[in-house]
Amino acid sequence: MRHPRPARSQLAAREELAMQQRPWAVLMVCTGNLCRSPLAEHLALAWFAAALAQADTHPVGAWEPPGCAGGLLVSSAGTQARADRTMHPHAAAILTARGMDPAGFRARRLTPELILANDLVLCATRAQRSAVVGLTPRALRRTFTMREFGRLTSSVRSAGLPEGGVRAIGEYLAAVAWRMRAARQAPSVAADDLIDPVNGDLHAFDECARIIGTALAHPMALLAEGARDTRAARRSPDPPVPDAAGPPSAGPTPRRPRAMARR
Repeated sequence: MRHPRPARSQLAAREELAMQQRPWAVLMVCTGNLCRSPLAEHLALAWFAAALAQADTHPVGAWEPPGCAGGLLVSSAGTQARADRTMHPHAAAILTARGMDPAGFRARRLTPELILANDLVLCATRAQRSAVVGLTPRALRRTFTMREFGRLTSSVRSAGLPEGGVRAIGEYLAAVAWRMRAARQAPSVAADDLIDPVNGDLHAFDECARIIGTALAHPMALLAEGARDTRAARRSPDPPVPDAAGPPSAGPTPRRPRAMARR
């Protein structure tokens, strides 16, 4: 016996629900996936965790990204990476000093499939940004350098964020960054690029981590607003069931502005 096929509207609703439940994925890209992008991957998650916990504004501890609705997933790759290589020892030392465990990290090479699997791609340099778009042209509007993305979203404040969890805020930030980039004259390459510390000492890696933090701490804190909203919604008790004999509803309660709702 054949079962009836779901209507097109039902399929669209299922696809939309599946998308909402998928973590919002960010891919960090550099050359060898040994220095800059692994630092950015781990530090971004740590900044997100710190903001989510309303803790100090410095990276604290390792963060396991949630794998459900309202989650954040950050990974990394390299345009010329040799798969399965371990992180540069100086990068590992920087992360260890900040309370993170880089032991399980392994490098991987950037591929079109990897780009398509992520919602936002943040690169160390403009050249790598061009390489990403060259591999996957449809990623143009969601590919930036790390420093560029931080600069273009620096004026966004939590009071103006949309509701809907991490995914909604992430998509909003990417759209803002794209509009700002299209409307503004690009600064110098030096303002957007993150210098590769691969031949430097530990101080060079520490400076690289500092610049990454300057660029990404604010957008990660904004994304954490969405995760806090999702957690609060899950903790909220179910509304009381109205008495069947009671008066009819007067209509939906007007939605309060975001900033007022948090007071």
